[in-house]
Amino acid sequence: MTLTREEKTESDKIITLDVIRLERHKPRKCTCGDEKHFTVDKVNREITCDCGMTVDPFEAMLHLAEHYDQLNRQHESLNQQRLQWLKEKPHSVMFKSLERDYQRGKMLPYCPRCEQPFDYKNINSHVSAEYFRKWQERQRGM
Repeated sequence: MTLTREEKTESDKIITLDVIRLERHKPRKCTCGDEKHFTVDKVNREITCDCGMTVDPFEAMLHLAEHYDQLNRQHESLNQQRLQWLKEKPHSVMFKSLERDYQRGKMLPYCPRCEQPFDYKNINSHVSAEYFRKWQERQRGM
């Protein structure tokens, strides 16, 4: 069979796919159970599970909707832990506030007595708070 000039140019425009492969044994869905952790890839517009499987966005949203009570329990647990830490470690809150104010050396604290700024690096020791309070009481009594 001989092709005419018109038939050759038409057939040259057709792109043929030589091979299409089907993966028949690849699992379709994530099998992590109820403990799924999703990662959202904004660039490729994909949602993947920690196991590496790409998850359908509808299935990810459905999983989150069905397991909202688990998320609520986790949030409540974290909030209770935060409140407990605030009760147990009020000094930590104070130090975190001082650290925020310090801002990596851009701000310096003022001495409460002489009202002069000083650097935390200049602190060379600490004293027992109980001992200091007793000493203050004795000073006031004199």
